[in-house]
Amino acid sequence: MTSGASTAATPDAEAIATAVRTAPAVAALHAGGLRLVVTLLPGRRVKGVQVTDDRVTGSVGVARGVPIPVLTDQVRARVAPLAGGRPVDMHVADLQLADEEQPALPPGPSA
Repeated sequence: MTSGASTAATPDAEAIATAVRTAPAVAALHAGGLRLVVTLLPGRRVKGVQVTDDRVTGSVGVARGVPIPVLTDQVRARVAPLAGGRPVDMHVADLQLADEEQPALPPGPSA
């Protein structure tokens, strides 16, 4: 089940997306590829964050030269307090070069 409403049991997907974006190693949120990473909310979706009953998944483009463990540590430190005790999984969907303004690959198909 995918949810974004903030209750005691369900983390706020938009707050999580904001927290992910603050990590210096994150170039951008990414909606995934063949398997979308989104949270559906009434009338909109939060791309790059999926909140389910048992976990939180973030999908990002990483800045060039950043080791993956550094990225995951930065993001998990920011998201864990918002995740309601759920594990935080990370998916690196793209590598953003220093001189690029947009991710190198499009964020996959929209549903």
